[in-house]
Amino acid sequence: MRIGIREKRIATMLILAALFGSYLAAPVPVRAAGTGTIVFDLSHGQYKATIFNTTDLWLTGNLTQMGYTVVWAKGGINASILENAVAFIAGSIYGVTKGYSTAELTAITDWFNTGKKFMWIGYDSDFGGYTYINDNMTAILDGVDSHVYGEPTAVADPISCTGASYRVVANGTSTNSYVASIVANVNKVLMHGPTLVYGSNSTTPSHSTAPVALETTTITNVYPLLYYGGNATILDSDATPPIAHADGAKGKFVAATLEINAGTAKTGVLVVSGASPYGDYQPMYSDAYYGVALNGYNLVKQAIDFGINTATAVDMTLTYVIAAIGVVVVIVIIAIVLKRK
Repeated sequence: MRIGIREKRIATMLILAALFGSYLAAPVPVRAAGTGTIVFDLSHGQYKATIFNTTDLWLTGNLTQMGYTVVWAKGGINASILENAVAFIAGSIYGVTKGYSTAELTAITDWFNTGKKFMWIGYDSDFGGYTYINDNMTAILDGVDSHVYGEPTAVADPISCTGASYRVVANGTSTNSYVASIVANVNKVLMHGPTLVYGSNSTTPSHSTAPVALETTTITNVYPLLYYGGNATILDSDATPPIAHADGAKGKFVAATLEINAGTAKTGVLVVSGASPYGDYQPMYSDAYYGVALNGYNLVKQAIDFGINTATAVDMTLTYVIAAIGVVVVIVIIAIVLKRK
């Protein structure tokens, strides 16, 4: 049977439509896992030789094996060192004179607010009146419209700890499926001399705006990751009281969170924790302390990897719109051809 020109045209159009449809239905390409530069801050008192030469270098090796490039910033933070970074991680600062300068704060917040960046800000307790620690970490988060902040207080736990109540072991994790890959194989995370975190339940967040306890209030795009045990107790020891909690309160407080759609561009990812993931007297990345086996290293690695890949994923919305328009055009052409004699 002879196939006419009209039928050939229709067949051609149908093939084109099928090709467009296949393209539209294809999986969304995202950024390859384990690529990009991670900048760790060592410029503000976080360096401790015994930790850096063991735990911190172990973290470096693991992230390198995952495909990342790790940079330890020892000479300050500026736009140049952050220029090609996909992630910036700042553990709690140490030393009254070691605070972030205005220029450094601007460099960090401007970098993050360009969008598609991951940042982790680690806190510490204000035990001994060390309010400068909380003030400096909070200054960074205020500059990126964070919905989570560290409480200006301390948490102790005489039961879930590594031999002393201030060496707390956070032993609870989220059951939310969205963060399941972050908390997989995590149930003992060292939080050395820590605080807890609270939320700012506002569309214009800041550390002092609409403060809420994250144990009882849900904030859009904020996911608690890690919880202290039921014997964790808030022990405030200075003139600055907790903001969203009460001194002496006891319970399963939130120790760390993940926030997506963060920053002024609404495309960044933030982790905020009540202790430092690296450095410190002993970081969250530790695998053992005072004879207690720990697995916080899983949380740290997995949160970094998840955060970077979520923040830098390729947005295919425009591509899909163009493909959809193409399909519509092809269908219209086919309809016109079918009406011709």
